[in-house]
Amino acid sequence: MGDQGYLCKHMIAVAIYAIFRGRPISAQDKEIIETPICSGKLGELSPQKLAEVKKQITNILKLVKPYTGPSRIWFSYQDKLSEAAVRLTALVSKLPVSLQTANLLVNLLKRLDRKLSNGVDDSDGTIGDFIQDTVEVLKQFAKLDPNTIKAFKKLQGISTTFGWEEELVELIRSEK
Repeated sequence: MGDQGYLCKHMIAVAIYAIFRGRPISAQDKEIIETPICSGKLGELSPQKLAEVKKQITNILKLVKPYTGPSRIWFSYQDKLSEAAVRLTALVSKLPVSLQTANLLVNLLKRLDRKLSNGVDDSDGTIGDFIQDTVEVLKQFAKLDPNTIKAFKKLQGISTTFGWEEELVELIRSEK
């Protein structure tokens, strides 16, 4: 398989073993989260943790870039979008519920929306689905901590690619 550029299961097993340095893999590390979920935990990130999460987001978003290649490498391109969505899903699902993290997520969605407007080929809906699922997470944030609705104010008066902002802006209106 290696001759054809594929990783065999043995190579992957060795890589996983190396990453975990021979320690058993925890149940949490084995868990696959298919869509972003709300952690349900109230709280804020420390300044150091917030900076770390922002850096992780920036690094992950490097995978979400405009498609400029020939059709033969489109699947490779799409795999990078999928990887970005999976990594962002894991990150979002661990965030505590607060105005701080709601602002972080709104900014993330705005960044992704700008990327979609600037040539990202999301024809299979990978990024669009992630955005819509994260809107659902933000709606859960608003139920658990109504103060998080303040983060949605920066969405007033803007128009996004898929209109995802409308549900969040509606929460501002219904709060009044």
